Amino acid sequence: MVRADEAQAEIVERLNEFLQRDGYELAQTRKVSGYAVYAVRLCSATGESPADRELTAQFQKLDNAGVDRLWAKALERRTSDPEGAITIARTLLERSCKHILDEARLDYTDKDDLPRLWALAAEHLNLAPSQHTEVAFKTILGSCQNVVNTIGTLRNRLGDSHAQKGRPVRPQPRHAELVVNLAGSMAKFLMATWLDQARATRSTAPDAAAEDNADSSAG
Repeated sequence: MVRADEAQAEIVERLNEFLQRDGYELAQTRKVSGYAVYAVRLCSATGESPADRELTAQFQKLDNAGVDRLWAKALERRTSDPEGAITIARTLLERSCKHILDEARLDYTDKDDLPRLWALAAEHLNLAPSQHTEVAFKTILGSCQNVVNTIGTLRNRLGDSHAQKGRPVRPQPRHAELVVNLAGSMAKFLMATWLDQARATRSTAPDAAAEDNADSSAG
C-alpha cells in the first residue's frame, strides 16, 4: 500500500520512539520512484549523537522559551521528514532570537525576518561584526550571520513553508541533518552568550547596590 509522505513520516516517527529505546532507528537511505526507502541503523538510546545531547542539555536550560521542544522535534524529523526538519530549524533560530529580545525588552515586528532578528539580538549581545575591530572576530561573526541568512534561503528553497516554483527540490536526510545541526549550533552560541552575560550582570548587581548604600550613608 502506498502512503503519502506525511503519513509515512508520521509512522516512522512513532516507530522510532520505540526502536530508539533499544539503540536502533529507522533512517531514510534513498528514494525509489519518488518513495522513501528506510533501513534500521544503530544509534544511541535516545537517537541522539554526543553533539546532539550537548545541544539538548543547553536548550533544556531555556525550557520557558520553547527552544528545547523545537530542537527535539527537529532531531526527530531529520531522517523521517527532512523538509519539516528544515522548517523547524529556522523556527528554532527565530524563537531563540525573539526570546533574547523579549528578555531585553527590545522591539521587533512580526515582519522582521530571521536575518533581521539575528542582527538585533547579535547587536544587543555585542556579537555584530561591526562592533569588533579584530579581523578574526569580525570574520567569524560575519560567517555566523551568513549561516543564518543561508538557513533562511534554504528553508524557502528546500523547506515546505513556501510553494516551490519550477522543478521541486526535495532535501535528503543528510541535507536536513546539516541544516538542523547548523541551526542548533548558531542558537546555542547565541543563547550561551546571553546566559553568560546575564550571569555576569547578576554577579555585579550586589556590588553596585553596596556602593549606592555607601554613598547614601556618607551623604
